[in-house]
Amino acid sequence: MVKKRRLFLVMILVMSLAIVGCGQDNAAVNQDGSDGAKVYTCKIGTDEPEGTPKHEAQMKFADRVAELTNNEVKITIYPGGQLGSSRELIEAAQIGSIQGVAVPTSTVTGFEPKMSVFDLPFLFPSREVAYQVIEGEVGDAVLATLEKHGLVATSFYGTGWKQLTGNFKIEGPESFKGKKIRVMENPILIAQFQALGASAIPINFGELYNALQQNVVDGQENPIVTCHEMKFYEVQKYMAISDHAYLPNIFAFNKAWFDSLPEKHQQAIRTAGKEMDKWLRDEVKQREFEEYLPTMKDFGVQVTEFDEETRAKFAAIIQEPTRAKFFELTGDEGKALLKKVDEKIAELNK
Repeated sequence: MVKKRRLFLVMILVMSLAIVGCGQDNAAVNQDGSDGAKVYTCKIGTDEPEGTPKHEAQMKFADRVAELTNNEVKITIYPGGQLGSSRELIEAAQIGSIQGVAVPTSTVTGFEPKMSVFDLPFLFPSREVAYQVIEGEVGDAVLATLEKHGLVATSFYGTGWKQLTGNFKIEGPESFKGKKIRVMENPILIAQFQALGASAIPINFGELYNALQQNVVDGQENPIVTCHEMKFYEVQKYMAISDHAYLPNIFAFNKAWFDSLPEKHQQAIRTAGKEMDKWLRDEVKQREFEEYLPTMKDFGVQVTEFDEETRAKFAAIIQEPTRAKFFELTGDEGKALLKKVDEKIAELNK
């Protein structure tokens, strides 16, 4: 009996040590600083391919965090879906098997639908107003909605404004009737194209080029930079510059890992994210009209630009049903959040 009790206690001790070891691994804290300071390591997974402006910005972010923390926070970016799809990356960050993700806000709406507020079409009257809203207190309130899900979202970073592409000419809302349009797995975006009489089909971003090439879908929405870097112009004949919605991405970190950082390092990560957002925004804006659109036109893509009348026709059809879907998903909290967004937009647009 005594032997069995001793064996049981030994097993408990071994299991306890294993659990502690796993906790240290998930926290990713190493005592290898030359001055004895703790060094915090962080894996960030993203589906963004190497060589793109977003990936370049993410690498700049990692370098800037290292600089601001005196190399006490070391971030490694794993691009191109190396660690999994966007959904898998988010789940991995939630449980702590990786420490961070860089993904579009639409990919987290499955468990936090309030994050889709900035996906609402024709929400912002101008790009300048959008940036002020997203970078201010309202944007911070949206980021904070992820904390109850085990993630700390520290900053937005933009990839530009969504445009429409298709293997059909896009002249107005009626152009989408009966078409199959790829969307991210987001009920707001599905409602958007359903309101236009189209079939909205969620397809993984990495599979989108083939889906367009094989006519699984007839069109899609993405910023100019994304259409260029993914070479969608090879498989889409038409593009409409619609600026119908902003496409924000976020940096989000496992909450336990982030909370383990000294406050000064937490602030460094937030600061580096905001700096990277501005760099990326300026970089993309310059490349869009100097490099990306000329390349697409040379390839044969017919590019048109919506006038205010055309934009108003689209907005009249899709704004109400997409807002109704947002309220259905988010309830009273969503109504209060969107009211705050609308009020801030009105204040800035005077």
